[in-house]
Amino acid sequence: MVASKKAKGNKDNDGSPKDWCPCGVHEEEEEFAIQCEECDQWWHQKCVGLEGLSEQAIKDDLVRWTCPGCIMKHLGIGSTIIQETVKSEIEKAVPGIVRSVVEATVKAREFKKTFADVAAGRAEQLEKKVEKTVEKTMHSAIKENQQALLQKAAEKQDAERHEREKRKRNVVVTNLKESTLTTSIGRYESDKKKLLDIMEVKPEQIVTCYRAGAKRDNGGPRLLIVTLETPRLAEHFHNYGAGHRVQYGEKYIWINPDMIKADRDANYNARELMREKRAELNEKRTKKTANKTEKKEKSTDCDSALIPLL
Repeated sequence: MVASKKAKGNKDNDGSPKDWCPCGVHEEEEEFAIQCEECDQWWHQKCVGLEGLSEQAIKDDLVRWTCPGCIMKHLGIGSTIIQETVKSEIEKAVPGIVRSVVEATVKAREFKKTFADVAAGRAEQLEKKVEKTVEKTMHSAIKENQQALLQKAAEKQDAERHEREKRKRNVVVTNLKESTLTTSIGRYESDKKKLLDIMEVKPEQIVTCYRAGAKRDNGGPRLLIVTLETPRLAEHFHNYGAGHRVQYGEKYIWINPDMIKADRDANYNARELMREKRAELNEKRTKKTANKTEKKEKSTDCDSALIPLL
């Protein structure tokens, strides 16, 4: 049977609960959790889509529960390229499977009680049969979904790889003022002329350029997507992924790589994490400086008290 417990439990040396949910969030208030029968890992109910079930319902109606990590092991998924995608797809699919199994279990138990009134002697046998049926149903549902999950993950990786390949010759120019000309060809020629001035390249080295998205309500310039002659030329201008700042007139513009959404999100998350760490470091330095100042003031006060009165 599946084990459940409140969130508070044994602690590691760093004060965090042992074998706790991989999400890394340790709630202060007590919260029901569910344990994988294979790896003994505890999970928040909300992290696996079971927040609507009570502790008693988990104990009574969920005969066996396997976490997404163990399911991946059973499927033989070891590739680091698609592992994260498969894991996320499994995490999306498993709660629905679990809920359908729970509903089937409740119905089976209700049938068992009715049948037990007629043949009480077979209640225990029927209980074991129900548990085996539920376990078989869950594993069968997971097996049926595994091929679709793997296929979806592979397709997503192929699409992202293809899109990255297409964008290797592109750069994204930010903060370059747009032309006010009424014709599209006129605006294109205006943008290309500015790019030639900024990049100092030959006209044939700029294959094409276009503004991305709809015009902004605040009147700010849209991003300018530029396709260059070679990937090497693009790498030179976006500084091999680090970004390049150029002064043009009275303003600065930025030249960055043209990334797919997954890569942009990863970069954004990395920058946010860096900001948080920098803020924490600055806070520690401020406190340390304040402590030093306080100690120095106390020392000065003590010295003044020791000066004899003339």
